[in-house]
Amino acid sequence: MFTENDYIYIQSKAQQAGLSVNEFCHQAAMGCEVGQRISPEMVSAIRDLSGIANNVNQIAHQMHIYGLEAVKQQCFSIISEVSRIITQVKNNNHDSED
Repeated sequence: MFTENDYIYIQSKAQQAGLSVNEFCHQAAMGCEVGQRISPEMVSAIRDLSGIANNVNQIAHQMHIYGLEAVKQQCFSIISEVSRIITQVKNNNHDSED
């Protein structure tokens, strides 16, 4: 039997996972790991990182052709952008834990 506080807790967890309470309980009872849904901010960060990965591949190709010195500034720019995204993701994770 659930107490009211139990139900509120389960309802909150189900909402974070993007599921109904019924579906959340069903998945939990079946031994499935029920995780939190990816936030729009996280989706955006993942998309940004995918674009950066493409840029890194292009820079690696240019580096093989022209040498490291020719692409050094692009490398620093990408490192800075990746750092910014990691900070953004960390801040969003800390905000969602509160």
